[in-house]
Amino acid sequence: MLSREAKHFASGGVTVLATARSVGSLKDLTNQFNNIEAFALELDDRESIERLKELVTARTNGRLDFLVNNAGTHYAATAMDLELEKAVKLFQVNLFAVMHLCQIFIPLLRRSPQGRIVQIGSVTRQIPVLWQCVYNASKAALSQYTKTLRLELRPFNIEVIEIVTGFVRSNILHHGLYAPGNSLYLPVKSTIENLKVQGNKNGMPADAYAESVVEKLMQRHVDCEIWQGNLALFLRILLSLLPLRLLVSEAIHNDKGPNSFKILESSSLTQFQAKTS
Repeated sequence: MLSREAKHFASGGVTVLATARSVGSLKDLTNQFNNIEAFALELDDRESIERLKELVTARTNGRLDFLVNNAGTHYAATAMDLELEKAVKLFQVNLFAVMHLCQIFIPLLRRSPQGRIVQIGSVTRQIPVLWQCVYNASKAALSQYTKTLRLELRPFNIEVIEIVTGFVRSNILHHGLYAPGNSLYLPVKSTIENLKVQGNKNGMPADAYAESVVEKLMQRHVDCEIWQGNLALFLRILLSLLPLRLLVSEAIHNDKGPNSFKILESSSLTQFQAKTS
């Protein structure tokens, strides 16, 4: 996703300072665009983040117009089966690194006539998508942090924008769903995994998503939230009209097709639980 957004920003004439663990992975981008430069960054390394600030400050003479926090990681496990160390690592990348980056780059954004912080969020901040409780929680926390940051930075003419992402085709589920051999959810794992894979196939093409997001961000006036991706606008309207508990109840009792909520209510899961009790 990062490379696609970087391309569209660069095509619009923006000088892009792209980051990755290895600058070699950005070689195709820097070869294709003269206005894309690569910098190394380890999001779980505080010193790496501090070094990035020094390099960017020197490169830009202390001014930054956009800070796009796009990096993120995924971990697909249920609340009963999650590995705590992996949950902590996910929060480090998806939340705490974002907080650190915002904190150290705010002084550079203040020197821009219209500084903008862009957080890549998700509809899972409100929708409890099954088998990814840690990821959902990180996006909910990021959203609340973003809302607070927006208020705190208003006096300094810095806009804080959250991209509320719906379904977009990606390789985020390439590791599949995690479940140990004694998991109570094993009877439904493959079925829910298939539903998630199918949902990914039905997602908005990643390049179309990136192009649309960048186009909106380049406008003079931007909404504080941009809902983008398959079903994003539909969910925005639905969430504004119905309480979440009613949406979940409807999903469980909807007879029009299989969904993960209904599968968790299945008799096979109940029978498996009885056998292992």
